[in-house]
Amino acid sequence: MTGYQGARTITFSIYKGGTGKTTSAVNTAAALALQKKKVLLVDLDQQASATRYLGFDPQELQYNLYHVFYQNVPASVVRKTTKFGFDLLPSSSLMAAIEESLEPGDEMLLRDRLQPLQDEYDYILIDTPPGKAALAFNGIAAADLLLVPASAERMSVDGISDLVNHVQEIFWHKFQDALKQQEIRILFTMYKANTKHSPGVVQAARRIYQSNILDIQIPETIEFPRSFDKRMPLVHLLPNHPGAQSYIKLARWIIDYA
Repeated sequence: MTGYQGARTITFSIYKGGTGKTTSAVNTAAALALQKKKVLLVDLDQQASATRYLGFDPQELQYNLYHVFYQNVPASVVRKTTKFGFDLLPSSSLMAAIEESLEPGDEMLLRDRLQPLQDEYDYILIDTPPGKAALAFNGIAAADLLLVPASAERMSVDGISDLVNHVQEIFWHKFQDALKQQEIRILFTMYKANTKHSPGVVQAARRIYQSNILDIQIPETIEFPRSFDKRMPLVHLLPNHPGAQSYIKLARWIIDYA
């Protein structure tokens, strides 16, 4: 990824739910911050899981991303500093109103809203909602790099192809100039190394997507939901845990690659 000015924007997106998008976005943001990078995490999901993961109650915040979209409040006013060395644009249930109001042609709205912050960060990470939602499309259209978190199970390959085909056939044609350098990489999550199933899924996907499959797998572990309950990214809670180490490895790949 060369030729970019300002922050590199990385969007975590797959239309299928329950694949570790929020876990990946939060822990990657924290891991990049541990590498002394300036990071902004954008929570696009009306469920506000990333916001809650980082210890914020969406109902107690004066401003959230809704106000950036709907009331043109500057993103710099809305962002919050986390305890983990990076900033957050928080979400809330009000984002449901934004989802309902967005129309075809509004896909670049988030990209425009984030533009004033580009020079303040090394990386902007975006956590998108599941499904073919207008907010998810905004996250995709804002990205220099799409990271697709896919659980290491047979059905996930269909989820990967659904997103990849949609992006390549629709987005890359509709926004040729803006997305001409956008790239896609696939990150397998919930990986069970001690089974034949997970390695087999990754191997099958690699035959299709080849080098677009990252050589990093995120292991399945109860420690990720526990870290959510404790409102602390696993890379801080248990930095030596294999799950945390996988996200630290991903952060280093991002730094080297981008």
